[in-house]
Amino acid sequence: MSGVPERGPVPRGRREEPEPRPRVKHSMRKSPYLVSLALLLAATALTLLNIYTGDLVRVKIRSPAPGYETKYGLFQRCTRSILGKYLESAQPLLAPVNTTEYFDWKAPKRGPWQCDKFPTRSECAKLGESFCVLWSSAGYAAELALVPCVFALVSLLFIFLHRDQRTERARARRKQWKLVSGAMLAHCIMQLASVGLILYTFCTDERFERGARLTRSFWFGVAAAIVTAVAFGFLTFTGMAARRGEPWAAGRSAKQARRHKRTNSGRVIAVPEGTRIPPSQIVTVGEVVAAAEQDAAEVDEHTSLLAATSFGAAGGGSVRATDHA
Repeated sequence: MSGVPERGPVPRGRREEPEPRPRVKHSMRKSPYLVSLALLLAATALTLLNIYTGDLVRVKIRSPAPGYETKYGLFQRCTRSILGKYLESAQPLLAPVNTTEYFDWKAPKRGPWQCDKFPTRSECAKLGESFCVLWSSAGYAAELALVPCVFALVSLLFIFLHRDQRTERARARRKQWKLVSGAMLAHCIMQLASVGLILYTFCTDERFERGARLTRSFWFGVAAAIVTAVAFGFLTFTGMAARRGEPWAAGRSAKQARRHKRTNSGRVIAVPEGTRIPPSQIVTVGEVVAAAEQDAAEVDEHTSLLAATSFGAAGGGSVRATDHA
């Protein structure tokens, strides 16, 4: 004897209760993951530029001469001298003449960049610990923001390179969006913390009161946080839509099954191709798969019970629980 045991006759005057519907776990399309991968790669590149370009804030002082220009990065500071515009071959003018023959304005001359580590312990002891704590915390937050980026990239690559059965790939797409979205949210929070600390220091520290401006590395960090926030919102919205069974997000698992229907008792059965299915009995492909998995589980359980009855204890053991009672 094999298969699921059939139900006995329903007593007269008692209605047959419909079977509970199996919970449908819709999968998710690959296209949202491809978009998320592109956004994540862009955010990772922007984060690396924010850390290693070393041009968060520039301070340019032209007077008193000679002037200087300093650019501050998360972990280094570079300075160079500036020689301002000056007059060459100037002579007193005794008669109206073309002044271009006597005056020659030279462009500012800039020396080479000289870089060192920043902030140093001596500066922290001299100028106060608060600046060093804020600046160093911004650097650590930017570096830690790379960790969730790498984790999300590995998760996405696992989805695309997964070479297992079709159901296993669908299960991976169904679950991985939560991990990837969480990693993106963590990256966004850390990146916002980093640029927020830099902005607070820029607005409150004395060394940035004169001739200072925010430059490209700072805006790289802002762009990285924005890109990650967009990716997080997009993937989360799509994942929730797929979970609800929206066809545009869930794909094939949310489409109507053409050769199956749900009976009044709640069972999913196959019907001949071309059969007209009433709207109340329409099922999706995901419901068909869930019903098949439930039937397979029932068959396995029934087979195990038969084996236990014929050969010994349930589960294949040699001793029953009642043997020592």
